[in-house]
Amino acid sequence: MKKKKIFILINSLWAWWAERVIINLADKLSANYIVDLITLKDDCFFSIPKWVNYIPLSNTKNNILMIIQFPYYIFKFRNILKKNSYDNWFSSLEISNFINIIVNRKAIICLEISLTFFKWFFWKLYFFLIKILYPIAYKIKVNSFENYYMTQDLLNIDENKIEVIYNPVDLDKIWVLKNEKIDKKISDKLLKKRVFITVWRLVWQKNHKEILKSLKTINKDFIYLIIWDWPERTYLEKLTKSLWLEKNIFFLWDKKNIFKYLNVSDYFLYSSLIEWFPNVLWEAMAVWVPIITSNFKTWAEEIIMWEFKWDIKKYPIIWKNGVLLSENNFQNDFKSIYNTLPDIKQNASIINNLKIENITNKWIELMKL
Repeated sequence: MKKKKIFILINSLWAWWAERVIINLADKLSANYIVDLITLKDDCFFSIPKWVNYIPLSNTKNNILMIIQFPYYIFKFRNILKKNSYDNWFSSLEISNFINIIVNRKAIICLEISLTFFKWFFWKLYFFLIKILYPIAYKIKVNSFENYYMTQDLLNIDENKIEVIYNPVDLDKIWVLKNEKIDKKISDKLLKKRVFITVWRLVWQKNHKEILKSLKTINKDFIYLIIWDWPERTYLEKLTKSLWLEKNIFFLWDKKNIFKYLNVSDYFLYSSLIEWFPNVLWEAMAVWVPIITSNFKTWAEEIIMWEFKWDIKKYPIIWKNGVLLSENNFQNDFKSIYNTLPDIKQNASIINNLKIENITNKWIELMKL
């Protein structure tokens, strides 16, 4: 029997978490389907799975050039579709979603971020295009129930066009990677210390400075690992020195294997203002690391409480998957729960619902393959 053929369109395969989700999903789908992974830029950080066809539409690695070449991508993508008989398809990230909708009458797209993000700065142009194009997509996959309700409300879209599918975790890979040893110079410094960790880009919206200021309010018997870089690293290093925390905070550059660091940590700290779907929180759960997070939009409540509520009025909230802190009062909330942190026990039983095999089946159902 001939295998069905699908394409996945995404801006690039650079080292962000949305791209890693797509790589893992393409890998699983390729077991039973022919998968073409099409990118706008030829910018690939990850290893392409053996049975997945990688098709970059241009040689550029620059985001500005990618935006300028928007009409070219429509032309090139349309030609690819004429030459191939795809049984179904989907796209992820906004520029790819725009192209998919313009070219396909039955475009399935992924909305990976809170729509409120696009009301900031120059992203307002994106929001304008989203309001025009997203309502005519065939299906919109969102990654949280908060995003589900927000998409209905802000875009006035029929709820039947929106599907909630959480991002997956590949437990088999994680459990292999987490057992790798970290550098001995670092591991020696962690002995008999309470270890906090954050994994994510050092950008304004992640609000790392709030964590640093919060840590200043507690005793110095801790180590804080920050995994990532760019573009706020210099600023945060200066802030660390001004707070006299140089001996407690380590800036590490290691995107290849975050799990070995998660495995030696006691708590995952997160103070984001607004989000895509932070897969690092899923992955922390998969390594049994309790989460302490601000109640960012979207999805913070669902990771901690496993449900979404509109009217939380009192913080902090200590729940079975971690702690939910107020965005506006993060420092005081953190200080108030610090002495009870040993009582927080991560309950990762729900992680089985997020196994990549189960999530892949939801995608197959969505695409009607």
